[in-house]
Amino acid sequence: MPVHTAQDVQVRRLRDADQPLLGELYATFAPFGDALGLPPHAAERRQAWLRSLRNGLNLVAEVEGKLAGHLALLAVDESAAELMCFVHQDFRRHGIATALCCVALDQAKAAGYQRISVFINTHNRAARHGLLKFGFEPVWEDLEEAEYVYWLWGREA
Repeated sequence: MPVHTAQDVQVRRLRDADQPLLGELYATFAPFGDALGLPPHAAERRQAWLRSLRNGLNLVAEVEGKLAGHLALLAVDESAAELMCFVHQDFRRHGIATALCCVALDQAKAAGYQRISVFINTHNRAARHGLLKFGFEPVWEDLEEAEYVYWLWGREA
């Protein structure tokens, strides 16, 4: 697999025609369920999960005509949204998640959100490192799960 850089990445909104490609990305995703049970291992549950994300902002990263990553931004309320981002293992550590997050956060700010939350498995060191590097702050953590927040505007009092 060739090395890809963020310059090779095309980030765009998910289109209806992308659904089969997105299904393929997750069908070959590893490891299943490592991110707090996502993506689901069972194909039927995975398809239901993907359908549940359609109400949010869905972005994909494409590299050389292949889907390399997927990001969903789901409204929690008028001021907050939850972000989830998955990069296929063949494309990790090459700026894909960063490219997706930059576009998503720009769109979240334009939509008027104040904060973006991400929930991760506390054992996922790569996610933790990437979130901190990007500017997310840890707000709570237990033995298995942690929440990180990115403040788009001023912090809540």
